Amino acid sequence: MKPIFTLNKIHKAGYTPYNNKAQRFPVYAYCFFLEGEALVEIEGQNLLISPGQFVLIPPEQAIEIKYFDECQGFDGCFALEFLKDASYSVLRTNSLVQQSFWFEDAVFMGSLLQRMRTAYEDKDRTFLQSAMDLIIGQLRPGGKVAVVSERFLQLVFEKESIPLSVAEYASKLGVTPNYLNKTVKSRTRRTAIDWIEIARLNIAKTLLKDPSISIADISARVGLPDQSYFSRFFKKKTGLTPSEFRNA
Repeated sequence: MKPIFTLNKIHKAGYTPYNNKAQRFPVYAYCFFLEGEALVEIEGQNLLISPGQFVLIPPEQAIEIKYFDECQGFDGCFALEFLKDASYSVLRTNSLVQQSFWFEDAVFMGSLLQRMRTAYEDKDRTFLQSAMDLIIGQLRPGGKVAVVSERFLQLVFEKESIPLSVAEYASKLGVTPNYLNKTVKSRTRRTAIDWIEIARLNIAKTLLKDPSISIADISARVGLPDQSYFSRFFKKKTGLTPSEFRNA
């Protein structure tokens, strides 16, 4: 379809490979979640995307998925030339937009995108243009995430770093562990330790795929140098021991 426009259904389960690489697109990218959540780094800013949220990403932004869990919804991209009206303020700022839609508005957005998906398959450009104009017209610039929670997620999912304790991250950020937990949970609906454990699992699952790396080395790499404790932690989270996961 010319000019460029895409609309796909999202259905992803599991965790993101630790060595996922950033991508850049020459057009606007967008997504809307019906279920699940994902942690995405966009130009160095960590973004937690939850159900009912529409995200619009300007062209040429570095996008890297760090974590996703049972995500369902829609994503795609579009060029400005595809729109009937490209004069909306949200398109002039060249900044990331993350906007929440609640209750009836979220239901309407999901229903609209489902209808758009059908129109996309039918190559109904007229309907798609009108629908995209309707969506973009509801978006407003702004809405950056809280500084402490953003920086915390950045540290936890930083490549080649060993996950630390809540107290150690709090010290790095100049706040108390209690404040860090409250801030992160308020923003993400998960505690700081939840995110640390997710990072540990992401790293462990990826490293276990390489048979040349010993389980003892992996245990140290995820910040749990006691191999027995690491094995118990891994089995509690996955139902398998590290060796069973590797063999499977």
